Amino acid sequence: MEYDRRIDWQINNNVKIELVKRWMNVQKLKITTTKGNVEIKGDLEFTGKAAQDLEESAVMNMLKTLDMSLKGIPNLRDVKWNLDCFQKVGSRWQMIKSLKMEKAKEKEKKEEKKD
Repeated sequence: MEYDRRIDWQINNNVKIELVKRWMNVQKLKITTTKGNVEIKGDLEFTGKAAQDLEESAVMNMLKTLDMSLKGIPNLRDVKWNLDCFQKVGSRWQMIKSLKMEKAKEKEKKEEKKD
């Protein structure tokens, strides 16, 4: 199959739709598609209050189901993940940095700015 910019654009939009369905902030991610190969990189952040309070294991399960749903997008060949806090090794997800630690650091920075 011949890939062109239009097909890559459609794949990119479908990826963003799947991310938004799972309350992920697509503005914090860089999503690129070239010849059906998608690369998602950046900081994983959630938009809903309930989604922000998820445990790391719940986030990893969500990433696993997201990865499977992305592979169901027409004309998509492969998905490469380059997230700041998580990495995919084979079919398993591993945490690189603790999300709770990151949130605690952000709160400290906000409090310092207020003082």
